[in-house]
Amino acid sequence: MRAPLVIAGIFLVAGCESMNQKVDASRQDRCERADWAQVGERDGVTGSPLLKDRYEYICGDMFKPAPYEAGFQKGRARKPIPGA
Repeated sequence: MRAPLVIAGIFLVAGCESMNQKVDASRQDRCERADWAQVGERDGVTGSPLLKDRYEYICGDMFKPAPYEAGFQKGRARKPIPGA
């Protein structure tokens, strides 16, 4: 009776590990291919300055803060003024 539960547990753990590896690979791929100036500009238009910290945490050395900040300032200049 215990053997099927143990086997099911092993498959569950293996499946979760495989899924985690796929998610990590997907994140790394997106971080490598990101146009950080474009991402910053989008965030500047939407007014999301806190995302910079998230990108830095997720992407590590692949995050390029200078192009991101330049894009953010460009997007911020384009941001519509509320009520205008």
